[in-house]
Amino acid sequence: MSAYKVSGGKMDQHFLIHEPTIEQIVLEADLERDDVVLEIGGGLGNLSEKIAPLVKKLYIVEKDEKLAKIMEERLLKEREEGDLSDIFSGLGFKNVEIIKGDVTKIDLSEIPFNKIVANLPYSISSEITVEILKHKFDVAILMYQYEFAKRLAAEPNGKDYGRISVLTQYKADPEILFKVPSEYFSPAPKVDSAVIKIKPKEKSEVFLESEEYFFEVTKAIFGQRRKKVKNSIAHNKMILNISDIKNLFGGLCPEVYEEYKISKMIEKRAENLDIEDIAILSNYLYKLKNV
Repeated sequence: MSAYKVSGGKMDQHFLIHEPTIEQIVLEADLERDDVVLEIGGGLGNLSEKIAPLVKKLYIVEKDEKLAKIMEERLLKEREEGDLSDIFSGLGFKNVEIIKGDVTKIDLSEIPFNKIVANLPYSISSEITVEILKHKFDVAILMYQYEFAKRLAAEPNGKDYGRISVLTQYKADPEILFKVPSEYFSPAPKVDSAVIKIKPKEKSEVFLESEEYFFEVTKAIFGQRRKKVKNSIAHNKMILNISDIKNLFGGLCPEVYEEYKISKMIEKRAENLDIEDIAILSNYLYKLKNV
């Protein structure tokens, strides 16, 4: 890092420098010769230089102009014959493209990737996760703060289970692979990290009347997670386009199986509902809204 005059510590710039961990991340991605990989936040290129020789194409999105320039020197520039003055530059990769810009403002659909391998900027972990799940890909091997990684993979009835758990697990199967201590970075962050595998589901396990409305219901009930679901829905009735919440829930018939389930769900907290429960609730509200 000193050779590049980079200190880190800004804009989530904590660079992974532990070689065995870098190699393990690449191994978990199970890279093949025809893979096209997207890397978000390339940093100094420590991970990039391990990926590039193994794949057809590597796209690196980097917001920091200084880091992008360093990666151009290190990854793209061809070293002159006999020049061993700097072993960290001049790798001359022809299959690497560095995209300078903010990943949250880039249209990822224009990048034909099938795998994602990245040490993500932690401050926008949730935003990036939601965005990448809109796209088709085979697998993503991503590093997050450990606490956030636990939220992605959390199951109902626990404190880590929340809106991002539901949105991620509706679309994919997340699995925490291993924890990464803070001292494996330079400069060391204040928290540990974790590498997680996200594999999109081929087909949704639940039926939805409206995926968009399902997302709105999920947002509403987890927005006040300490309240009962019925109270959270009542608080957000305008957002959910429900005009008469009292009649909607007051007229539930316990003899009807679906309404019996609804009557039980709304007395619980959001953290006690699994994805199937939220789907049933969402579908019920969607069909009856504006009645």
